Amino acid sequence: MTSPYLLASSTVVAVAPDVAFAGVLDAPLEELFTERAGPIPPIKECTGQDGGWDAVGKSRTVVLADGSTNLETLVEYTRPGSYRYQLSDFTGPMKALVARVEGQFSFVPEGAGTRVTWSWKIHPTNPVARGLLPVIGFFWRRYAAAMWPRYAARLG
Repeated sequence: MTSPYLLASSTVVAVAPDVAFAGVLDAPLEELFTERAGPIPPIKECTGQDGGWDAVGKSRTVVLADGSTNLETLVEYTRPGSYRYQLSDFTGPMKALVARVEGQFSFVPEGAGTRVTWSWKIHPTNPVARGLLPVIGFFWRRYAAAMWPRYAARLG
């Protein structure tokens, strides 16, 4: 079995964990992820979501600007501490590299605010793909860095 590739990015926001949690969970992904970072395109839209993003088992299709898609499924919802999701069923260029992604947002009090950490555990399709994941990681970090200011602006 090929080992997963781990990524994480965080920021501190001047709100309580519950407010920070809602700020991520309630945000339309196409408003947070508006810029391309190398091979990672912006998010165009999410389809197939029934109601709020607030219960284990809910899923939606993430459509990227290049037309590729993946299925996002909520696998843990522990308000206000964290939520985890899985990305699967990749189409487009990522299909050759990524079998699935285990993603998580966590919210921990820090000072007068909250440290929000976004992490990914990328499971490659094979050992050769695993060798290419550091390149994806380089661009993912840029993708995350561009997202944090838009997220913080949503918190008021």
